[in-house]
Amino acid sequence: MNLDQPIDAETTAPEAPFVKSEPSDDSSAFLSIPGAASSESFLDPDAVQSDAPSAPLSPSHQDGTEVTTSLDVAIKADPETQSDQQHESHEAHVKGTNYLERLVAESVPEVLESGVAIGVDLLDKLKTTLSTFITPEVDAWLKSIDELKARATPNRTVVGVVGNTGAGKSSVINALLDEERLLPTNCLRACTASPTEISYNYSDDPSELYRAEIEFITAEEWIKELEVLFNDLLDGSGHVSRESSNADSEAGIAYAKLKAVYPLKTKEMIAQGSPERFATELSPRGVLGSVKTLKEGSAKDLYRRLQHYVDSKEKVTDNDHRKRDAPMEYWPLIKVVRIYTKANALSTGAVIVDLPGVQDSNAARAAVAEKYMKSCTGLWIVAPITRAVDDKTAKSLLGDSFKRQLKYDGTYSAVSFICSKTDDISITEAVDSLDLEEEISESWNKTEELEKSKRGSQSYLAELKERKGVLDREVDEIDNSCDLWDEIQDDISMGKTVYAPPNYSKKRKRPQKRFQSRKSRGSYGPGADDDYDNDSSDKENSQSDKPLTEQDVEEKLASFKAQRKKKREERRELNAQIANVRNQIEETEAERQVILAEIKARCIQGRNNYSRGAIKQDFSMGIRELDQENAAEEDDTAFDPDQDLRDYDEVARSLPVFCVSSRAYQKLSGRLRKDDFQGHGFMSPEDTEIPQLQQHAKKLTEARRASNCRRFLNDLTQLTNSMKLWASSDGTQSILTDVERRREEMHLRKLLNDLEKGLEASVEEAVQLVKQSLYDNVYNIFDSSIPLAVNAALDTAHGWGAHRALGGLAWATYKATVRRNGVYCGAAGPRDFNQELFDPVSRNLATGWERAFQHRLPTVMKEFAEKTKKQLREFHDAVQARAQDRQTTVSGMITLSSQISAHMRTLEQLPETLRTTITELQREASRQFTPAICNAMRYAYETCVAENGPGSYSRMKYAMANHVEASRHTMFRQATDTVKTQLEAMCRSVRKSLTDGTEDMFSVIFRDYMKVIVGTTVDRHAKLSPQELNMRTTLNNVLARSDSMFGPALGEPIVEEPQQAEGTTPAGTADPVEGENEQGNVLGEAVSVKREPLSDVEAPTDTEGDAEMDDAIQDLEDDASLVDADELIRQQLGAESESDDDDDVDFAWDF
Repeated sequence: MNLDQPIDAETTAPEAPFVKSEPSDDSSAFLSIPGAASSESFLDPDAVQSDAPSAPLSPSHQDGTEVTTSLDVAIKADPETQSDQQHESHEAHVKGTNYLERLVAESVPEVLESGVAIGVDLLDKLKTTLSTFITPEVDAWLKSIDELKARATPNRTVVGVVGNTGAGKSSVINALLDEERLLPTNCLRACTASPTEISYNYSDDPSELYRAEIEFITAEEWIKELEVLFNDLLDGSGHVSRESSNADSEAGIAYAKLKAVYPLKTKEMIAQGSPERFATELSPRGVLGSVKTLKEGSAKDLYRRLQHYVDSKEKVTDNDHRKRDAPMEYWPLIKVVRIYTKANALSTGAVIVDLPGVQDSNAARAAVAEKYMKSCTGLWIVAPITRAVDDKTAKSLLGDSFKRQLKYDGTYSAVSFICSKTDDISITEAVDSLDLEEEISESWNKTEELEKSKRGSQSYLAELKERKGVLDREVDEIDNSCDLWDEIQDDISMGKTVYAPPNYSKKRKRPQKRFQSRKSRGSYGPGADDDYDNDSSDKENSQSDKPLTEQDVEEKLASFKAQRKKKREERRELNAQIANVRNQIEETEAERQVILAEIKARCIQGRNNYSRGAIKQDFSMGIRELDQENAAEEDDTAFDPDQDLRDYDEVARSLPVFCVSSRAYQKLSGRLRKDDFQGHGFMSPEDTEIPQLQQHAKKLTEARRASNCRRFLNDLTQLTNSMKLWASSDGTQSILTDVERRREEMHLRKLLNDLEKGLEASVEEAVQLVKQSLYDNVYNIFDSSIPLAVNAALDTAHGWGAHRALGGLAWATYKATVRRNGVYCGAAGPRDFNQELFDPVSRNLATGWERAFQHRLPTVMKEFAEKTKKQLREFHDAVQARAQDRQTTVSGMITLSSQISAHMRTLEQLPETLRTTITELQREASRQFTPAICNAMRYAYETCVAENGPGSYSRMKYAMANHVEASRHTMFRQATDTVKTQLEAMCRSVRKSLTDGTEDMFSVIFRDYMKVIVGTTVDRHAKLSPQELNMRTTLNNVLARSDSMFGPALGEPIVEEPQQAEGTTPAGTADPVEGENEQGNVLGEAVSVKREPLSDVEAPTDTEGDAEMDDAIQDLEDDASLVDADELIRQQLGAESESDDDDDVDFAWDF
């Protein structure tokens, strides 16, 4: 059938009997609602019977009796029993409070998250209500509630941070977290660092505001690591290599790791040991495979405890003379460190991962780093700004293989650059390189004038200090004289005879300056006083034999005190002058520093802007070069270098680049108090760009947060709609005659059958398009590129062992690489033999892979969503048109319209949901090429490792070349077949997701539409217990008030829902319900009426019922599509009638 044509509700084409499979248990992409009808219910005789009296659904049958046509409609004989005011009030309320559906359309994450929190509270209320009466149906609802609550958990947004040693990653991350020092560091070697994951800490316990988990490698992983360490450390004779004393050699690194874990082992003991024995020793065995949890109330305490595990205490590796009680160190055994902190930048779900590199010498840590790389939503590349300017970081920092992997992963748009250490700048060099001379010349001249003024003030200050020194000496001399004459006065007061001292000018010993200016000596020097002293001395000496009177002593003391007072006054004035000059110098220097800071800030800003533009341009040009290289190799005859394959200007514009100074930010934030660092050039924290980086981290989470919240709220809408339909049913509301109900059921089943077939066809079409896209863009390139790799393989292998001048490897590097299965990161940089062999295929495949997974497959998913949305819309329109034509289920259609809108929103979210799944699977598949090559090369690696002694290097190269020659015709096909198998599994996963999702959605649609259009089908002898009726009543009340709960999330006041009168129920009673419309039903709410069984007098006979049934069936015989179903129902009714006669049950069919 043509799925693009509208579904004809009245088509007469014969259809096969409708059969529906059980709904899938997989609710990963679609909400699973319990209670959907299965194929078994279609053969149940009760499915076409009702124990409630029926009448033809027409106005002539509604006089004087209140009946229920379907689940959601109560028709009253006298519509005037409810006031128009109540009807208008509630109708306006319903129209104005569709808060939940309005929330689903929101885009602000914070608003959506507040709605999710309210939704979780609503689910708790529903669960509490349902738990009061447990049945299998209730159990299914409770399971759906638990599954939906689990999906309310926020998604993590993983941001990987990469950069070379010394790039300042840890400092940038610490500043991002607003912590002076939190990330652990290792002072031994950068290659020993573990991946560190930093997440938000949701605990409010003061004792664990900072928490960390240290995960250690397993015993099996440590044995593998020990095997590599032993190979690196021991020479061909089985002894510890002499290179172990060189900390930078492979033997030195291996020795350092072994001594860290086994501090008491001597070289001889290591040489006699084995990896298996070492791994089973008590010390490491206690931590292998375990997780250590640390909890602290401050960052300082957590950092201190973390350092105990991650830092190396022994920095020297050339001796065995450690203390006998030296503790074991843990850093070689750590796989990953997880830190939880209350950093605002992480509060929205961002997870920062400090990645040391995927080519770590420890295979377990390398695997962890690779796993994080696959799951990263964002990738931050950190480099010092000096390299960004001088070395074209955007192109040189990212190697070709790294950039190619970005294409495979589709993460170009997720890359951000961080230029660190922007405070490290030379103003002179910056002015010259940025051509700022003219711009800052006026400011620079002002600083020189201020510097000149400062030097003049400093010279004057020095002169004042010399004059002050002279005054200080004079005051000291006078003080000495006063002390001496005070003693003389004391003696004469005691009646002693005293004489003038022969030389009373004894001075206190004070250091004097070696040099004094002539001016100082002339004006303020001791010259004048020397003359006075000399004259006085002569006079005193001449009178020394004459006793002094008390008056003489007093006169002499008064003279000295007057001199002292005068000198002290002069010194005070001089001190004031010195203080004033010092203030002038400080003010001048402060003014100069302000201008210099402005100049530095201008230079920093200029360099930042230049670097930002250069990095953006270099990054886009690097991608352009890679695109052109791939295009030329893919089809050199059609390659046009002047034709851009993408908008590279947009690539440049969209690349976020941050030029940050973590030290300046920390200093401006009041931290780093012990560091002698002046944050000149940064007027505010915003100038450091750390606050902008913090906002960037929060913004990265917005899209996933909003998508996750909208999906939850949409699923909540579907769940509450279905629960409203279920909660309003007491099992007795359908009053359609069997003929009418059969007519509506068969028509609805035909529409449902068409819908199901259309959905199945859409799924199949989408899967086939996915497969075709992979064939066109991936598999075809496999076939064309494998011969290139086969031809280049031997030359690649010979190149590894070529002369150093020709790019070959040193023996030690070659040996270290084969020991690690072809992957090694040494002083010369990273090498990957497996990747180098596969490069001819990888280069050609990158563009096609990106085209398939980043463009074609998302388009296929969007087309699928649009097509299935159209099918749902046409189905619902057909059902609604029939309901309107027959004036039935008016209120129930309101709920169904809301439900079908929720289903279509689910389909709108489907492309993004499936894209996430496909991205995870294709990233995993794209990383299986080199492991497959590694497996094919393993024999060569083992053979090379086994070689030792004279000529071993030559034999290693020969064995390598022979193996490559023998394996090159098969290993590339094996690698591509491995990936092809994974991609085919991905297709099956896509098919399952689409199939399960559409089946789950269809099951809900089937159950809801059958319930509203046809009515509830239950065993006519079954009656709901009062307890269950009460539970459904309470649940219906909760659902009736549920929408108003979401008003505050949208900034709306809470609207009180109409309260139900005590003692009434919305399901199972005939009492009037506040807010009923003119037909007596509440819009959007399901209301049913319980009917008493007809008396024996009123009940028609079976014969009359059969006759009316035959007449009705005769009227429908022109509908060929219902013939088979009619015959089936006729047989079921006859069988049921016979069964009732056999059981002597006094019951008659109502027509």
